[in-house]
Amino acid sequence: MEHTPESEFAEAIAGHDHEVDLFGGAVAIARLGRDDVDAHALARELDLIAETVRERGGDRPAADALAGVITAELFENLGFRGNRERYTDPENSYIDRVIERRLGIPITLSLVYMEIAQRVGLECDGIGFPGHFLVRCGGDDGFYLDPFNAGEQPSRKALEERLEGFTSDLPSVDSLLAAVTRRQILQRMLVNLCGAYQSEGDAPRWIEALGFRLRLEPWNAALYLERGLLYFQQGEEALALADLERYVGSGEADLSPRALRILDHLRLRLGREGGES
Repeated sequence: MEHTPESEFAEAIAGHDHEVDLFGGAVAIARLGRDDVDAHALARELDLIAETVRERGGDRPAADALAGVITAELFENLGFRGNRERYTDPENSYIDRVIERRLGIPITLSLVYMEIAQRVGLECDGIGFPGHFLVRCGGDDGFYLDPFNAGEQPSRKALEERLEGFTSDLPSVDSLLAAVTRRQILQRMLVNLCGAYQSEGDAPRWIEALGFRLRLEPWNAALYLERGLLYFQQGEEALALADLERYVGSGEADLSPRALRILDHLRLRLGREGGES
């Protein structure tokens, strides 16, 4: 079977959530940017950072002390930082470029932090905080850490206060500050990347990223709609027809009038062309 970024992504997310290869999934996503991503070289670089952390951390340090060593190594010594100047740059979502440039957005910097933590034995979870991904160290009763802001440690109270600015439609505070799954981390990375591709008008890569998202959410009719419309804009009529057929057949209550018009057009057009061939 031919290996493509999407097939590699499908392999990375196979099995139960605890079996998901988070790093492998991130590497597959990075291959949307360039196909020559060297996963082994990236893993080796993370291994070397972890070795330095172990050397500086000493024997069996407490969780907060070990987190402090990781923070110092990544953000003070190596210069990792949040890319505030070009936040929507797609390269902020490619793990290889984040490691090379020492620049990223909250979720990819959190992923780097979590990869180092895993290597040195520090329990860390991803926290899908609204608008700003975080890391929690030390289990359910542990402390929160913000890799985008140089590893600062906001208190739970401070995080609760940030939520006051959001709408009342949000889930409970406890659920927003709970650990997310590996698949949810990859899903959020892809949502960010789709937004970046949309901002840049990069329809081909946007379509590719939607293919990844559909591997995670094959039930999501809205993604078939989004991709079908993009295919139509790109002149890929057969692919647009297939996705819009899936969308219409999903049982959604309020179907897009525009999608229905395009679908009728494609059915007539492709049906007529098929009859003449």
